[in-house]
Amino acid sequence: MFSRSPVLRISSGLVAMACSILVALDLLGLIPEPRPSLAESRFNLCRDLAGQAISAVDHSDFSAVRSLLLETARSEGDVDSAGLRTAEGRLLVATEGHEEAWEKQEDDAQTATQVAVPVFKNGKPWGQVEVRFADRTGIQSLTDVVNQPVILTLMCFSPFAFLAFWFYMKRILKHLDPTAVIPARVQTALNVMAEGVVLLDSDERIVLANDAFSSRVGRPSSSLLGAKLSSLDWRLPSDVETDRRFPWLEAQAHSKSTTGMRLILETKSHGVQSFMVNGAPILDGGGSAKGVIATFDDVTELQRTTMELQLANEMLESANQMLEKNQDEIRLQNEELELLARRDPLTDVSNRRFFMTTYEASFKKAQETGQQIACIMADIDHFKRVNDNHGHAMGDDVIKRVAEALKSTVRGTDSVCRYGGEEFCVVLVGAPTSAAAAVAERIRRKIEQPDFAPVPVTASLGVSSIEFAPKTFPELINQADEALYASKKGGRNRVTRYDEVASPR
Repeated sequence: MFSRSPVLRISSGLVAMACSILVALDLLGLIPEPRPSLAESRFNLCRDLAGQAISAVDHSDFSAVRSLLLETARSEGDVDSAGLRTAEGRLLVATEGHEEAWEKQEDDAQTATQVAVPVFKNGKPWGQVEVRFADRTGIQSLTDVVNQPVILTLMCFSPFAFLAFWFYMKRILKHLDPTAVIPARVQTALNVMAEGVVLLDSDERIVLANDAFSSRVGRPSSSLLGAKLSSLDWRLPSDVETDRRFPWLEAQAHSKSTTGMRLILETKSHGVQSFMVNGAPILDGGGSAKGVIATFDDVTELQRTTMELQLANEMLESANQMLEKNQDEIRLQNEELELLARRDPLTDVSNRRFFMTTYEASFKKAQETGQQIACIMADIDHFKRVNDNHGHAMGDDVIKRVAEALKSTVRGTDSVCRYGGEEFCVVLVGAPTSAAAAVAERIRRKIEQPDFAPVPVTASLGVSSIEFAPKTFPELINQADEALYASKKGGRNRVTRYDEVASPR
């Protein structure tokens, strides 16, 4: 019944205006107060209380007076305390806390919170009944607000005024309905159109909106009448210049049609809608625009499909780029893995597996061609003491320094391998036993230098070569290892050749 229509908006505005007038009249004091003032009502209460107390005072029945005061304090919410005082100022009976609460006033002046009514006995002043009230001069609660006369008036007036205005405006606007000038057959023809059609007056107000348009914007046609078309939540696409005006405004301003402009509308019922909008001016006899016909072709699905295709293309392109990037990364990773498979991570020299695989073939070739090939086995003396006394970090540092000493001493064509924890193997292609022994001695002397490492360190070395007729590359290494063992057994920090320890054949 009460849809969001011009009738509802106008009726609500009239009610708000009438209520504002009533509030203004109340503030100006032009609305009469129907109830007695607070001070007057309190004085009347005290006067009735004093009248009831006179009889008890005549019979000196002060217990009855006390009961009367207590009952009054209990039943009256505004009463904080009450008491009966003689003319000499002595308080005969009182409720709890009255003596502390009562404030002596000059000339017995009455206030909004203190009222005293005199009591006579035998025609002479005998005393007074005193009542202390709570301070209720301001608005203390929501109930106080609601009980204000103007609020009560507004609460009663607003519903009846709204209904009266609504029925009245309904009848008035029925005769002023702009759609009444449009023939029914024209409205029917517009309603069967698939695209939205809106008829605007010269002030951009909606005169008619067909069913297709109202359905797409999620609002009934009756609620759109009289509203400005620009007041809907239109926005321009991101690829359109922000300073462009809406097509119907362009058509109105320049008295010529504007076509093919895309607009976006956010609705509660359908979400984001995309329209292709055209505007055509309605011209009078002099060629001036008296209104505009705007058409709205819903291209939401087309736009969504286009965006999905664009997104799919972007995703495909991104996937291709990612694939190329992954291929490059895989190639680099393979190179890194290949390098890691060949190198010892601590010393960056060849690891044992790669070393054995590589020089197995080199050894066989040397056997076939008669080429010289020698092997040096090196081991750090008392390495366990370094770890135990100085920690594994120091031990790692010593191992790296020994590996560097080996690499810097041998030729570029020679190869160094970390054979075990602190044990290294060196292969010298084309070097006889004497040359290999000389290289081993240079290595030993370099390691024993005081400034070689943070802690004193020495190495024992063993040398062998193809001259001693090993049948395989592992046998060549075993010969050098036997010579190394002899260096260890002989006191360490020395170089021993295999022919110095080999048994006679």
